[in-house]
Amino acid sequence: MIALSFFTGLFSFIAIVSGSTLLVMVYLDNRNVRIDDGIENFRRHIDALSPEARQSSVHRNNSEDRRNQ
Repeated sequence: MIALSFFTGLFSFIAIVSGSTLLVMVYLDNRNVRIDDGIENFRRHIDALSPEARQSSVHRNNSEDRRNQ
């Protein structure tokens, strides 16, 4: 009887600690994601391109911006 109670308590403790750890990890992971990250990645990618390649990408984006306005 005592052993059964001990294992039940131990399992409950481990389950609560594991669940809490999972929630903290999910919260910390989602907190670092922002919409600006996609914009920054795009700008970094454009900056890494040669000027010739960059010109076509910038021109295409500018024409799309004009259509949306």
